[in-house]
Amino acid sequence: MRLGRTLLAGLLLALPALAGCPGNLCLLKVCNGGDCRCSISSCGEGAAFDTRQNRCRCVVGYLAAAGQCLTPAAANAYCGRGRHWEGAGCAADRCRPGDELDHATGMCIPHDQVTQVATNLGVAVGKDEKLGCPAGQELVIDGGNAACVPKAETCAPDEVWTGQACAKVAQCPTGSSFDRALGRCVEYARGGSGELVVDVAQWAQSSYGPNGGAGSAGFCGDFTKKPLAFGVAPGATASVRVAVMLSFPDRTIGKGALRTVAVFDASGVQVPARGAAEVDAAARSIFGTLVQGGGRSSVAGAATTVTCSVVNASKPVAVPATGGF
Repeated sequence: MRLGRTLLAGLLLALPALAGCPGNLCLLKVCNGGDCRCSISSCGEGAAFDTRQNRCRCVVGYLAAAGQCLTPAAANAYCGRGRHWEGAGCAADRCRPGDELDHATGMCIPHDQVTQVATNLGVAVGKDEKLGCPAGQELVIDGGNAACVPKAETCAPDEVWTGQACAKVAQCPTGSSFDRALGRCVEYARGGSGELVVDVAQWAQSSYGPNGGAGSAGFCGDFTKKPLAFGVAPGATASVRVAVMLSFPDRTIGKGALRTVAVFDASGVQVPARGAAEVDAAARSIFGTLVQGGGRSSVAGAATTVTCSVVNASKPVAVPATGGF
């Protein structure tokens, strides 16, 4: 009988918070003396309610990333090709000295293959030199070709450009994401009647950028670092307008589908197929984090349209072969 009263008390304590309650909610707390556990919560997939800290936390085997609790594989996928999840954020994959990362495959390629890329570009690389870029730019090898892009165009999904470097955004609690336009964590998931309800419109604008505005550095940077995929020649710049459209059959997040349309902002002409594929892949790597979190969508669909600047700063050149990892 005492346990039954404790169960009821835990449920009654939770009920006042149900109207507009946050995602970090215990719906039914079971206590035995001073030892309590949460039997029913509004935590997302991979999370459980911690009664000592009074919030949802990722369980063993899951990582706190992008406002969700992700498997290591999903966290790596979120970071994109050429990066992996390390510690509390996305980190660049490292290659041996002399080798370089091929962003087409996400794999390191040997020095001889890098030299072949230089030859393809008509760049002579001497004995103590390597293929590189002028200061403030980063070399991006994309298959058999390469370009130099501004470092501002190479941020990871969990980074923003400060004007000088890509910097990690604040780590947000589960059910929240860092809104780059607002400069703070914004909640997109709230507890409902025993399940998580996701404000997909808020999530889309926090993740990809505000509708009608500039795309987030993390989203844009995943594809703008490949200007040749968009047909942008060295020294040229193009503005690409991307519509990201989300739909959720039966308002089930786990059934979510994504579609992107990318056009040149000035003409409205669709970008080349390679560029469109890069845009779509970037959008899906972010969308995968939402789908894994599960729950119910607040509406059947959401969309945001953003612009991203594709800059081919210069043609790669031979630079002194210094440095290592």
